Amino acid sequence: MNKWVLTGIIVVALLVIIGVLYDQGAFDSLQWTGWAIAVSALAAPFMAVKNALFGNKYQKDFELRYKEMRKETVQHRIDLDQKIKEKEQRIAQLDKELELIDAKMNVLELKKKNVEKEVHNMSIDETKQEVQDLFGD
Repeated sequence: MNKWVLTGIIVVALLVIIGVLYDQGAFDSLQWTGWAIAVSALAAPFMAVKNALFGNKYQKDFELRYKEMRKETVQHRIDLDQKIKEKEQRIAQLDKELELIDAKMNVLELKKKNVEKEVHNMSIDETKQEVQDLFGD
């Protein structure tokens, strides 16, 4: 049976019941406050039946948004994990480059010490000759 037909039948049945009760004078002593209470008392079971039969639109929207948010969160975490992995690889690469530069600096320090020793051990004539060879006249 179509959901709308079932809802229509329930609404018509409730209106008929309310009409019969009104004809018999059941609502004569009620004030506006009483009407509000009566309508609320009728609306609550109607909404419960409607939500049970057809589902709650707001709850469905909430569940849909929650599922989308979960998907986005999972994708965001995957993206962040990938970025973190890339940064860690870059750090490891930079560490290797830094070790290589340190090794080169150590080699240059050793060469510098060797040159200083050679210059210190050179005679004055050898020093003059070396300056002429390097810088010309």
